[in-house]
Amino acid sequence: MSLTLLTPYLMAIAANLCFGTASLKFSYFSARFSPGWMNQLKVTVALFGFLLAFLLTESYAPLSSTGWFSLIGSGILGLFLGDWFLFQALANLGATRTLVIYSFQPFLIGLYGFLFLSQGLNLWQAFAIICMIACVFTFLLERNRQVGHWDLKNFAYAFLGIFFDALGIMLSRQAYEGNPSLGSFQANATRAVAAVIVFLIIKPSSIKIISRDLKNLAPTERQFAIGASILGTFISLSLYLRALKTAHVASLTAISITGPIWVSLIEHAREKKWPSIYLWVAFGFFFIGFAFMTYGLVQK
Repeated sequence: MSLTLLTPYLMAIAANLCFGTASLKFSYFSARFSPGWMNQLKVTVALFGFLLAFLLTESYAPLSSTGWFSLIGSGILGLFLGDWFLFQALANLGATRTLVIYSFQPFLIGLYGFLFLSQGLNLWQAFAIICMIACVFTFLLERNRQVGHWDLKNFAYAFLGIFFDALGIMLSRQAYEGNPSLGSFQANATRAVAAVIVFLIIKPSSIKIISRDLKNLAPTERQFAIGASILGTFISLSLYLRALKTAHVASLTAISITGPIWVSLIEHAREKKWPSIYLWVAFGFFFIGFAFMTYGLVQK
């Protein structure tokens, strides 16, 4: 495979590493303030970056009505709603476990195709789904031991985040399909504007509250909050939507496997302790399931 064909996938890997690194701070600030607070901050910061990058590097591409609808819907469903659920899970489950669940997106898309689109499901893909269920059950056991109950609510938040983010990805790809001249910065800026408008409709004073809280933070923490927003949203989405424009969507979502591995390495190196036995077992089910899924795709 030539470097040109590999480029979108390399950008997707870089996007996942950026988001994974930033998710450590997303988790921290979501727990300290609220998931909505962190979500609105990162979208607002990224919006300024997208607008500046668009003005400096791209020309405006006229969009069809379907293109506008797709990007606005992608911003509301993905950046606003999907990330709100995701940040709820980050605040309570932590970055590694949330991103492992988040990486199940290819599995869920395959299951959705089998249940609702009459797409085939071979034996290897069925094994992959069983491994996914075993992985989640391992996390549930760990959570039950830690807090004394199954904590189904936060795991449901993670899966809802996956669902709405997947809808956002499909809508963004639809916008690209119908508007070939659309640039990634224009697309991201449109999505971010839609998400910010929803935040302001729900709570008009939210910008003032976030500004006040940022001023009250220590300088180092303020830099971390803004830096995570730049890395995990502006840079990550700039790379990911550029990859999404030309890459195979199912293969692109499968690359999300890089996120939890990277975050787990950072978390446990920082804390100077080995992962729990539950995390090792869950990773085992995850990697086996991923291998089954990949082999199942090859066999089609």
